[in-house]
Amino acid sequence: MPNDLIVTKRRGLSWYISWIVLVIILLVIAFFWGRYDSRDERLALIDERDILLLQEQEYLQQIDSLEQKTIMLQSSAQVDASASEEIMETIAALQQTIDSLETELSFYRGIMAPEKDIKGLYVSDFNLKKTADADRFAFQLALTQVKKHDVFLKGSVKVVISGEREGNTAHYNITDLGDITAKDLEFTFKYFQHLKGELTLPSGFKPKKINVTAKSTGRNGQTVTRDFNWSV
Repeated sequence: MPNDLIVTKRRGLSWYISWIVLVIILLVIAFFWGRYDSRDERLALIDERDILLLQEQEYLQQIDSLEQKTIMLQSSAQVDASASEEIMETIAALQQTIDSLETELSFYRGIMAPEKDIKGLYVSDFNLKKTADADRFAFQLALTQVKKHDVFLKGSVKVVISGEREGNTAHYNITDLGDITAKDLEFTFKYFQHLKGELTLPSGFKPKKINVTAKSTGRNGQTVTRDFNWSV
């Protein structure tokens, strides 16, 4: 019985060159697509910052106008006390709004034009607000990625609140102060992320410091720590 003859077709050099060119084209497309996507995100941040700047300018103009009106009322022979008081309350409310806008603008400036010695994962801010319950507080933790925005950061945060209780130093993990779980303190972001929740202080505990430790995973993982004073 004759042996089967197997014929193997030899691929020419042009076949290999074609595949190499195709792979290079795909890599170039992927690179520019990533840059385009990152550019869109950065432009969105710039737009949000510009909107805040315009709002701040409008509020400042309103305050200036109201202050001029108050001066006119106070110098008038027919001073309307209730009108003057109402204007002063409006000015105070506008000033509070401007302070809030300044905080947000500072946050965006930190992303767009960060300090020279900061790079990568950064604990930007930790804000506290009172609630209807005297011992319960709402918090917002801001995390940012400084300078490097080409990768997503993934990881988790640990928050420890320190103070005094019954004359002794006491420390509490934020996960022990309410319905906050470890899952609630995980993050995934490219530019920034806010982690929010509420905590309830133990009876007799007087908080003083807040320690935040953020840890990202991966080959270039970072661990950063920042302390904040308890201020409400």
